[in-house]
Amino acid sequence: MTSDRYFIGFDGGATKTSGAIINSKGEILTETTGGPSNFQIIGIREASKNIIDVAKESLAETTLEFADIRGVFLGLTGAGRKGDQDRMRKGFEEYLRNNSLPVPWIGVESDALAALEGAFPGKAGMILISGTGSILLAKNNRGAVSRAGGWGRFIGDEGSGYAIGKAGLGAYVKEYDGRGKKTRISELFNQRLNVESPQSLVLKVYHENFDIASVARLVLDAANEGDEVALSIVQEAANELLLHVRTAVSAAGTEIPIAFMGSIISHENALVTKLTNLISREFPAMNICRPEQSAAVGAALLAMKGANNT
Repeated sequence: MTSDRYFIGFDGGATKTSGAIINSKGEILTETTGGPSNFQIIGIREASKNIIDVAKESLAETTLEFADIRGVFLGLTGAGRKGDQDRMRKGFEEYLRNNSLPVPWIGVESDALAALEGAFPGKAGMILISGTGSILLAKNNRGAVSRAGGWGRFIGDEGSGYAIGKAGLGAYVKEYDGRGKKTRISELFNQRLNVESPQSLVLKVYHENFDIASVARLVLDAANEGDEVALSIVQEAANELLLHVRTAVSAAGTEIPIAFMGSIISHENALVTKLTNLISREFPAMNICRPEQSAAVGAALLAMKGANNT
C-alpha cells in the first residue's frame, strides 16, 4: 500500500468499459478497456465483474493494489436516475465484499456526466452528445450541472442516430409509395442493407430487432453526396440539436465552450457542418472544441472530488 491517494473512474456502456487511474495531483497513470457494463442489460453482478476486471488490468499496469484506491466513480449508461444509481452502488459494494476487496468511496452517475467532466475538467463547458440517442449537459462556473434532452427514443432523442435513421426509413417508404421524392437513401439501402423491398424492410424492423440508428450512417452519406431528401433530414437534426444548445446557453447565461461527442457528430459530416454553422451564426462567441480528456478520466476526477469531500 502506498502513501499517496489514488482514484479510479469508469466509463461503461453496452459494448465496452473504459477505466482510468489518477493520483491526487490529477495525473493520469493508466487507461484500459474491457467488457460491457450496462447493468440495465447484463445485470449488476455481470457489470460489476467486468468493471473489476478492467480495474485489475489497470492496476496491473502500475505498482498499485485495489487497497490503494480511495475513490471509485462509475459513469454508466442507464444510471441517470437516482433509484438506478442506488441499486448499482449497493450491488457493486456487495460484489466487492463477496470478492474480499475493500470498499472505498463509490459514486455512480450517468456516463454523460463523466464525459462532461473529462471534456472540461474543473471548468465550465457543455457537451452535446448525438449517438444512438441525444443529450446536452452543461456545467457553469460554479460547477452546477444542467441538461437538455436525453429523454429516450420514444419521447425525445431529437437529432440522434435513432431520429435520423427513423427519418431515413420514412423517406425510403415514401419514395416507394410515390408520396415522397426520389432519394439516394433508397439506393444505399438496397446496396448496403440487402433490402430488396419495403416488405423485407418491415420484416427486419418489426420482427428482427433491426438497429434503426444504424440507418443514420446511410442518411449522412447520402447528405454528403448532396441528396436533397437526406439534406432535409440532416437540417432538421441540426435545428433540433441547436435547440439543445440554445436552451443550455439560456440556463447558463453565457456562451460557454462546447464539445461535440457521440458517433453521429464526433467526426466531420454534413450534420456537423450544418450544426457548426448554426451555432457560429447564433452564438459567435462560443468556442467549439475537442474534449480535453476521456470520459474515463472524467470519472476518475469525479472519484477524487467525491472521496475528498467525505
